[in-house]
Amino acid sequence: MKKTLYVTNEWKGHGKQSYYWNEYILNGKKVEKHKCHRFKFFDGDESIWEKESKLVESWDKKDSSLPDWLRKLL
Repeated sequence: MKKTLYVTNEWKGHGKQSYYWNEYILNGKKVEKHKCHRFKFFDGDESIWEKESKLVESWDKKDSSLPDWLRKLL
């Protein structure tokens, strides 16, 4: 079962309609950092918001390299 531990504030990317944020998710025995992105594009008829997410880092719950602030959220 996945549980969101923390979501950062959104920051503006390149262009007028591109935004990023990070999500830290507990997925079983792993803590995962996902870089999320939402952007608007024109499909020919109307503008549509799309969202994508990419796993950028992960730690075992007992990993000594897991940041302390994140360990406190477990």
